[in-house]
Amino acid sequence: MKIAMFPGSFNPLHKGHIDVIRRAAQLFDKLYIVVSINVDKEQDDLNKRFLKVKRQIQKLKLKNVETAINKEFTIDFAKKHKCKYLVRSLRDIKDFKYELVLAQANYKLDKNIETIFFVSNPSLVNISSHAIREMNKNIKVLKKST
Repeated sequence: MKIAMFPGSFNPLHKGHIDVIRRAAQLFDKLYIVVSINVDKEQDDLNKRFLKVKRQIQKLKLKNVETAINKEFTIDFAKKHKCKYLVRSLRDIKDFKYELVLAQANYKLDKNIETIFFVSNPSLVNISSHAIREMNKNIKVLKKST
């Protein structure tokens, strides 16, 4: 059985993530969407984020996709859930440099777990969680000032 996980902060989950999830779900027998903490990113409540992502994933009605929460290292979750593949996405060269370092670190931790990269759909390449968070902040500020 081919089991994979797509870890991320998903803060928020967006169309680019959904596109990768749909494509990855076609390749694997089971795909975990794993909501986790990224200490390098601004975070809100992990449990609230998990519940929101879970509701969004359920709407996709993908039978082999399950949402999980992770408070440990990615590799530890992968081992516990028998994941042999880590799904990651690439929008640009900046993402590639960041993801390459992560993939190499994970490989050193467990050579039996492969990182699989999905290149972004060109129509979704400019979507990022950071940009969405910034836009939402600006909308809140504008609403307060009117």
